[in-house]
Amino acid sequence: MISRQTVLNHLRQLVTFDSKGAENALPLCEICLSEVAGRLRSPDDANDPRLAKAAAGLAFYRLALRQLADGNGATTFKAGDVTVSRSPAATMEFAARVRDEGFAQAAALLTDTDFLFRQV
Repeated sequence: MISRQTVLNHLRQLVTFDSKGAENALPLCEICLSEVAGRLRSPDDANDPRLAKAAAGLAFYRLALRQLADGNGATTFKAGDVTVSRSPAATMEFAARVRDEGFAQAAALLTDTDFLFRQV
């Protein structure tokens, strides 16, 4: 089975953490990994690296949601005549794309939980 540390290593490719931030992100990595592993079609695929990427994408999305809820989503920096700003909507859009890409890569390993058939 893939470890939460492996998920954290993938997450570090998306987010820069100090040692305290990485320590705080480990439980989130474990939760996301459990969630992704719970959707496996076959337990034989539990060591597939695509699961770690999907879990890291999900963790990245949830971190972005947390930052937005904490009010850390909007950032503006001004130096003289130059202003650089990052909008919360753009951050969430990027995080959703990363999450969706991870799940798309692991789609062959996972059951589809988003389908609902009501009637003909």
